[in-house]
Amino acid sequence: MLLSTFSGLLMLCQAATAQSPFTDPSTLAVNVRMVEVYASVSDGHGKPVKGLTANHFRVIEDGRFQRIAQFEPQTAALTIALLIDTTGSMAKQLPQVKNAIARLLEEMKPEDSFGLFSFTNQLTVLHPFSRDRTAALRALLGTQASGRTALYDSLAQLARNMSRLSGKKAILIFTDGDDNASLLPIQTALKIVQDAGIPVYCLAQGRALTSAAFLRLLEEISRGTGGIAFKVYRSEGVVRDFDLIARDLQGLYLLGYYPDESGAYRKFRKIHVSVLGFFGLQVRAKKGYWP
Repeated sequence: MLLSTFSGLLMLCQAATAQSPFTDPSTLAVNVRMVEVYASVSDGHGKPVKGLTANHFRVIEDGRFQRIAQFEPQTAALTIALLIDTTGSMAKQLPQVKNAIARLLEEMKPEDSFGLFSFTNQLTVLHPFSRDRTAALRALLGTQASGRTALYDSLAQLARNMSRLSGKKAILIFTDGDDNASLLPIQTALKIVQDAGIPVYCLAQGRALTSAAFLRLLEEISRGTGGIAFKVYRSEGVVRDFDLIARDLQGLYLLGYYPDESGAYRKFRKIHVSVLGFFGLQVRAKKGYWP
């Protein structure tokens, strides 16, 4: 099933935002997009730091302090998209991935939502976002490996659609090969994903490990969104890395602010996030965005 639901929502949004024939032409509406920044905070031992509030965080954009207008603690519900490579080369690895995902779902909070997606030469919805783990596992177990790889197209489409959802979000990708079927240029897809601002966790295995350029791209995607990129060299590493991701997801904070647009400029804006009142903490967040 393709993303027909998302397409329908997009049409509704476009209809709702179209200019009304009764709109006063002398009225000027200025929309300032909230910038969302996900922050993962850990102590010196790599353990997630919980219980922080908005007052503990400081956000700086291009040297300017930003007022935090939205805050979601690490305990807030999370919407997770699991994007699985189901191309033909995944036939051997797919059973291990299924087991790892099943374990990941068990570790998520009851209020967390998750959607299951696959990509071959197009993005396919295996299970729409819900809290129904049983239905998700049933869809997961029925997944078959076939087709080519259109990772960039699928990730860009998924990130753009998820950016319309409220609350904390994350995308988890598992792939074993380089992209060989996408229509979007790499840099275009990368910009779309970074603009969405959703943390992307990438796991690469098999043939993907033989391409240094592809691994650098996955690292760029994860680093640019505040996620983490993993290299899985052994089959048993799949479950371990999924466990690490599950722990990291449960420690994410979401910070939102409205940037100063008085001197709007079209260049990359650098973001720095820090935590006040503590020593020795490590903060991971995206480094900036394109307005």
